[in-house]
Amino acid sequence: MNLLILSCGTRNKLVRYFKQNRELIGKVVGTDCSEHAPALYETDSHYIVPRMKEPGYLQVILDICKKEQIDAVLPLQEDELYLIACNRELFTKEGITPIISEAESIELCRDKYAFFTYMRQKNIPVMMTCSGYEEFKECHARGEIDFPVFAKPCRGAGSVGISKVDHQELLEVLCKYSEEDMIIQQFADGEEYGVDVYVDMISHEPTAIFTKKKLRMRAGETEKSVSVKDEKLFALIKETVSVLQLAGPIDMDVFCVDGKYYISEINPRFGGGYPHAYECSVNFPEYIANNIAGKENPVTIGAYKEGAVMLKYTDLMIL
Repeated sequence: MNLLILSCGTRNKLVRYFKQNRELIGKVVGTDCSEHAPALYETDSHYIVPRMKEPGYLQVILDICKKEQIDAVLPLQEDELYLIACNRELFTKEGITPIISEAESIELCRDKYAFFTYMRQKNIPVMMTCSGYEEFKECHARGEIDFPVFAKPCRGAGSVGISKVDHQELLEVLCKYSEEDMIIQQFADGEEYGVDVYVDMISHEPTAIFTKKKLRMRAGETEKSVSVKDEKLFALIKETVSVLQLAGPIDMDVFCVDGKYYISEINPRFGGGYPHAYECSVNFPEYIANNIAGKENPVTIGAYKEGAVMLKYTDLMIL
């Protein structure tokens, strides 16, 4: 299998993990719109491409696929996930498999209020969320939500634009002057967990789940975490996956408040904390290669060591 990783950015570790599975994976090719994306220089070959919203972007990617004899395409960036999913047939008719969920599920996970509404309809526990300040006032008056709260962009990513708010006056100002539509979410006063899930692209069932308690966050990514196992959490994750059309690597955020788990967000892509899972032998690159080869993966949920601590640190390269 030859793999093309799109918008590889700073995912150096991820590139290395695919290359470590040489018995299953041939070439690992990378693209980015910036020549200063460090992960480019760990791939077997790389290309500087236009920004994904520029005309002709998809044709550039398809041309690279033909030149490099690519079998599978892996997007990593939020907007690109939806773009590739909406144009899946352009790749499949060339014999190229996009490693990606269905477009409808990708869009649902990106729109945080639509996600909250849908999950409530499916009886999946989620933190109380309001669409904008006016709805918050109504819900607050009914006692459905109270301070402190999180105010965040409805379609945000990477913890950008998130504020913890303790007073109504500040919340009103933040919502009024924000350039994006805002949601107001009940502050989760509890423990936060990161979840790496692999949803088999053949069986469409979760075949691997790795859960970790977050110890420290930086710039929206998990910097320090410890692996944990809880059958209640595994059961909730499997139930959540069952109500969405997901495929491949999935990243979830979960809160535990007063002993009850709540789904916070789902990112239908590799998460920034995935290296913790890989180093604990939860090998998503292997699972992807198996699926591309037409092999269904066995279920290995919870097959990892509990209590393994990940400590992320900064590295650099000189070109």
